[in-house]
Amino acid sequence: KQKKTCNDAKQPILVLDLVRLVLERLSFVDFHRARCVSSVWYSASKSCIGGTNPTAPWIILFPNEHVKTNNDSCKSIDPRDHSSYTIRDLGFDMVRSRCLASSGSWFLMLDHKTDFHLLNLFTRERIPLPSLESIDGLQMKFVRTGDCGFEMSMYYKAHGLISYGKNSDLRISDAVLWVDEKNGDYFVVWFHHSTFAYHKKGGDNNSWKVFQPSKHQGCINMVFKEGKLYVLNPARNISVFDFSGGHSPVEYATPPSPNDDYYVRNLAVTLSGEVLIISSNPKKCFVKLYKIDPKSSEWRLIKSIGDEALILDLGITVAAKDGVMRNCIYFSHHELLRYKGVSLCNDDKYGICIYHIKTKKKVQEFEHLTTSSPILFKDARWFFPTFGGN
Repeated sequence: KQKKTCNDAKQPILVLDLVRLVLERLSFVDFHRARCVSSVWYSASKSCIGGTNPTAPWIILFPNEHVKTNNDSCKSIDPRDHSSYTIRDLGFDMVRSRCLASSGSWFLMLDHKTDFHLLNLFTRERIPLPSLESIDGLQMKFVRTGDCGFEMSMYYKAHGLISYGKNSDLRISDAVLWVDEKNGDYFVVWFHHSTFAYHKKGGDNNSWKVFQPSKHQGCINMVFKEGKLYVLNPARNISVFDFSGGHSPVEYATPPSPNDDYYVRNLAVTLSGEVLIISSNPKKCFVKLYKIDPKSSEWRLIKSIGDEALILDLGITVAAKDGVMRNCIYFSHHELLRYKGVSLCNDDKYGICIYHIKTKKKVQEFEHLTTSSPILFKDARWFFPTFGGN
């Protein structure tokens, strides 16, 4: 009787199908571990996008450069079950770098050489971006003076003007990052002093493009969502820049924000596209939220964002489901302390916590993350771990 043999040409397809069934049943972290088993498992993982991403935000802790025993490692925490994971061997000098923004599992990092990189903490992928010295119309030289700033020599040529200047405390005031996990497109904007600069994937663009608001009023906070950049300036006005056209951004403005005795520090965009302004009292844990009334076109105080939660580090709201607490704000390291070398053990009124908007109380705190090792970490952020098809 003739013995049956399998068709070798079809065997890899069968193996991929079996591996894919296994991968789709794993947790997010186990999924990333399993995809490193072999090239076959890695290939199978590329078609397992759905169902592998956490639906609730995680916390990432960044190492402190003054602690030599920290091994240049980051720590990520899933707050739903308090499980934590140490991320090592990133091939990147994390202790002397600053995280400026995040999008999914991608982080915008500025290293000690004043170079920008996009870093994926789980896949270890790294994308170099133009340095701070590569700005259209400007020729600048930076020398790092510490975690807080840089020494800058600038030769400014824009609009026919020539001037020289030095600034001993050059800090990127704010930045935003957007990454498309499916096709690898990305968009980055950063702000310093009076300069807005952006860079996106594609073309022969090896520098930062500069744009200026019609009113040069600076920037307190920025949010990027669905092709639009929202900028909150010190005068409490919001400018919106539409980048969807693919060329220079188109600017339009919203009504002036409300005046109160609190510090306006943040803005956010809801799931429906409404703009929120968040003000806080730095002396006690108390927050006010405002949004524009569609009837009067004026800002009004609100006490609820309904079945949504505000992730302050990302400047967006998300649906309150699958472990996400409704009508809450997810706080991390206070932005006023983030780049001043203050460790997470500092007595910060907000710190790492989840704050309920209506009751004005913290409903969940994470003091255990820093009390056991008070100076190991210099920064913390909320983020959504994601895995794309690249």
